[in-house]
Amino acid sequence: MNELNKLYAAMLRSWNGVIKDDGRIMLAAGGNEYPIRIDEMELYLPMSNILDGNVINKVFFHPACENITSKETEIFKIIRKMTSMKLLEVFRQYPAVLFSLAAVKPKKAWRQETIDMIEPLKTTKRTVRDELSALFSRMHIELEEDGLDNRFIHFVVTKGGGRSKVTGERVYYKTRPTFPFYNEIVKRLARSEGQSDNQTVELNNFTVSRAALKLAVHLFQTLVPAVNNPGDAEFESTTPVAARLISYLGCYADVAEQLNRVQNTFRAEFDKAGVYNIDMSWAEHLEELPETYRQVPVMDYNSHNTQEEHQHQAMNRNDMAGMLSISSSNNANNQQQVQQMNNGQPQQMQNMQVGDFDLTPPTMQPGDRFQRTEIDQQLGRVLHYAVNQQTGSPVIYHCTRRGNFLQRTEVNGMQMNNQAMMGMHGMNMNGMGNMGNMMNPMMMMGGGMPGMMHPMMMMQQPVTAGNVIPSVQADNSGGNNGPMTW
Repeated sequence: MNELNKLYAAMLRSWNGVIKDDGRIMLAAGGNEYPIRIDEMELYLPMSNILDGNVINKVFFHPACENITSKETEIFKIIRKMTSMKLLEVFRQYPAVLFSLAAVKPKKAWRQETIDMIEPLKTTKRTVRDELSALFSRMHIELEEDGLDNRFIHFVVTKGGGRSKVTGERVYYKTRPTFPFYNEIVKRLARSEGQSDNQTVELNNFTVSRAALKLAVHLFQTLVPAVNNPGDAEFESTTPVAARLISYLGCYADVAEQLNRVQNTFRAEFDKAGVYNIDMSWAEHLEELPETYRQVPVMDYNSHNTQEEHQHQAMNRNDMAGMLSISSSNNANNQQQVQQMNNGQPQQMQNMQVGDFDLTPPTMQPGDRFQRTEIDQQLGRVLHYAVNQQTGSPVIYHCTRRGNFLQRTEVNGMQMNNQAMMGMHGMNMNGMGNMGNMMNPMMMMGGGMPGMMHPMMMMQQPVTAGNVIPSVQADNSGGNNGPMTW
């Protein structure tokens, strides 16, 4: 296993992930293991022996290859869920241990801040403790179906941010934690200021006493100090490679370490209760990603997503399998009517499906004129051919079999001439022997032989500062000029 996969495996395991012998990634919860799916395909660790085999109907975990221009990918959404679930799971385990500590005599070695943490718990009535337990059980990692926000934590990731206040380097992404459930508790307490502790307050359709809310605020502030000033936990990414991932996980690591510090203060008591630190040993290796991310090629569902991000709602908080099943934005949109570009003009049509290939053209860049669609059976992708009407250059839109947009590639005139020279001098292509001599460059780019690809067509890499997306050209002058061919 290469260094990148070792990092990925350590990350996933620290979030209750399980790596099976065949490379499948599962999530352990409540004594069960649940598969993680995207567009009904299971998630795998991108180990070499798996990539060299049958990769059809497999999605691979490679978030470090994300294109810096992309919106949040499906894989990143999985990371959001797994990390938030881990933090919430650990936070919920703390009160029971702390209440047991409050029942014993304070130790002489305890510092004043430790005593301040435990002291308010000593006189807490059983009824208030039960209320607190019920209150914390209502926390979730996603918005509720009715729109209520009971999220324990939400990480706000923003693109760009000027220069780093620490190093002066350019900031590509920054991430800051927010605590929606805690913030709502604080609001309810402020609005009921002056009322007795046994007075009940309604919080997101849940009735609870002010005493329980005050205790909840105390626990939040002592266990996760970031609720007092989220800006202190903000993390900036100053590298264009894996920028969103590094920023997000850096912020996650800060919050996780805050929870770990509480355990370290009472290590023996937490060990006795079977509650252990969140493993953060992998975090120091994030700085190596700009070098190691190339150990695995660019992967679908990791590199690019052009769809607008939205707040996901939990349809059923008890449905773990449903929570770990993601549908790509394009795939979800294609459940409705879609548009096809026919001779450059939009035309209403029902979604195009051939077997399990979604042939619906993606939204194209202004100035690109759609010509046709082809299926690449070998790679399991759909290729939409167009032409840039400004430059006349061929363009290919690469999509997954489910219709999820991956990237747009375009070729310039010099690359076209190079391909022509290769054809004229009789160079063998991809082991085809003299057959390469008989094919003109236009045919090799997909114009005359559906499904055939030039080797350059498989070149993909994340866009970094100062780099250009590798270009691939497609002939649109010959062959079938109809709207779709396959």
